[in-house]
This record gives sequence, structure tokens and C-alpha cells, in this order.
Amino acid sequence: MVGLARGSNPTCRTFFAERSHPRVSSTSALRSVVMNRRKMRIQVWPEDQLEWVENCPICNSTIRMLLHSDLTDNVFGVAPGRWSMWRCGGCGSGYLDPRPDERSIGRAYERYYTHEQQRPIADHSWIGRWRTKLGNGYRNALYGTQLRPSSKAGPILAALVPPLRWPADVAFRYLPRSKPGSRVLDIGCGNGDWLAFPKQAGWQVAGVEPDENARRAGSDRGFDIRPSLSDFSNEAFNALTLSHVIEHVHDPLSTLQTCHELLIPGATIFIDTPNLDSVGHRIYGKNWRGLEPPRHLVLFNREGLHRALEASGFVDIRFRRRFYPLSGMQLQSRLIASGIDPFSDAAPACRAPKFTASELLEATFSKKHTEFLTVTGRRAPS
Repeated sequence: MVGLARGSNPTCRTFFAERSHPRVSSTSALRSVVMNRRKMRIQVWPEDQLEWVENCPICNSTIRMLLHSDLTDNVFGVAPGRWSMWRCGGCGSGYLDPRPDERSIGRAYERYYTHEQQRPIADHSWIGRWRTKLGNGYRNALYGTQLRPSSKAGPILAALVPPLRWPADVAFRYLPRSKPGSRVLDIGCGNGDWLAFPKQAGWQVAGVEPDENARRAGSDRGFDIRPSLSDFSNEAFNALTLSHVIEHVHDPLSTLQTCHELLIPGATIFIDTPNLDSVGHRIYGKNWRGLEPPRHLVLFNREGLHRALEASGFVDIRFRRRFYPLSGMQLQSRLIASGIDPFSDAAPACRAPKFTASELLEATFSKKHTEFLTVTGRRAPS
């Protein structure tokens, strides 16, 4: 299990706090990546390092249909092999079969963004300064931060125009306001970028990250980051988050059940993950950025994720609104469809299809077809 590092800083300038990615900055570097991608597509994943998945990892059904075949690592270009994704006839979830086993999956993460600390880009225009003040005012009022400069108009504007607050709420992962001793655990925390958010709001923070380099980078910043969930087996938390992590684990149900056990009664869980029923997947197919084989082992739709959380004991399951990731997912999917490294500054204009206005509206406001599934739940009060 390796989680995506969240690259938003608590002092980001707007309500819209999303992650940036490291990029290939030269033509020669791009050429090297492209050549490496071609090489990876020719190679195969060693058969003795594969495992076969006969039943759906979410509902255990054996009824399925082939969703995609001949998938390759067209995102980072480091993992060899061709992969098949199947769609469960019971819950609608998607899963790779066969897939890398737990001992070998680390090979697929050799070029992965869990180490670099992301830094915000300052906007010193008058509009940028007001965005900062309004956004900080909202965060201070709702989450208990003490960000400056701020404006008391922030929470008022957010109440009047709810979509303005969605990205800020997602950035804080819908945490409740902290109380003395409140603890939050971020699973797949990378180098700990996101942990700065709740820490500034008064939370005691900790993280799980199996990647040694990322874990060391986070520990150097003073965060309590351990390699496995089992390292926290005797502890309890008021909140637990998995941002772009659940799709990476071999046994999502077992992971969610362990999360449930770590939470005190009434505590919250937050999950963010690509949506298999998204507009982007419908348009770009096997070139959709959210597929990312073979690192994404299980992909959910709304029904499958709800079923997994319910089966793990969670209650008050709520799917949350968000819309900002759409443009980034579309751009990267278009680049992938054109055979271009989606993280390259040297990428030329691509000719893959763009979203229409109706598709943009559907991807933003529909309940079932957003690019990401953003969901919260609770352990039932005792």
C-alpha cells in the first residue's frame, strides 16, 4: 500500500486547495521517459510474482465482465506488463486479474510522487490577496486554524455559495473541529504534506507510509510516521483518512475493517478515490488517468464503495461534493491518450477529445459520475 502525497499547504491562497505533481522539465528527460515506457510495455511482469483474483475483492461475487484488456503503465511508465481489468457483476467495482502480489508491487512505484514536498504558488495580485483572506477566514472559523491574513467574510461567502467551500473542506478532509487530545491518522501519508493541515488546527497527527524514503522525509519534518497499520494496533483515533489509497491496497475490506477498529466510537473516516463510473472514464476509456495499472488494484463506483464501508461497520456514510480535480484529470487523460508523458512540461498540444459543456456539468454536479468519490463515515457511537 502506497498512498499519494497530498501537496496542498495549509496556507494555500484560495479555497481551491489541490495537489500539484513533479514534472519532467526537459526534452531529453521526456525522451528518456518515453523510451523507458516503450521498454516497459515490451517486458512482462514475472509470472511467479503474480496472483490471480477469482472473486470480487469487495462483494466476493464470481460474476464479472472484461472491462479493459492490454492495459499498460501509461502514467509513470515504470511497471512492465499488460493488465486486464474486470468489472464485478455484483457491486460494479473494477479489479485487476491477475495482479502483482504484495511482495513485488513495490516495483511499480519507482517513479512515484511521495517524496517531494509540494509548495504553493503565491498570487500577489489584489484578487489573490482577497482569495487568501476569504479562504483563511473560512478555515479559521470552521476548522480552528489561526491563518493570517483572514477575513470574517470568508465563512459568510462560503455559506452563500456552497461550491466555494467544497475544495477547502476536501483539503481538510471534513475533519470535525479538534478538541484537546484529538488524534488523526493519515494512511498512505507519503512525506506528511497533509499532516500539516490538522496539526495547525490543533490535532495530534500520525501517519502510515510503507515507502521508506517518503517515511524518512516525513519523519525529518517531525511527524510520527510508521510503516504499517499494525504499528498502531494498540492505539485509538478520533479521525482517520485515506486519500487516494484504498485503490492501491490488495484487500480493501480488511483495511477498512482495521480502520474501523482503530477509531473510537463516533469517530470519522474520510476516503477519496477515483470513480469508475466517472465521465472521464467513459470518454477516455483505458487512457483515463484514474486507471493507473498496475498500482490501482481495485477501483470503486458509488455502490461498491458504499457496500465496502457498510460491510466494515461504518454508519452515516455520506458522499461529498467536489469539482476542482476535473480539469487536471481531463488534461492528464488527454496527454495519456496522445501517448505523451502526463507530467512533462515538454508535452506538445494533444488532439484527444475534450469534455463538452454538458459533460463538464455532469462530471461536476452529478451524484454518480464525478471524477473522484469523496466519502465520509463514522464508527457508530457506543
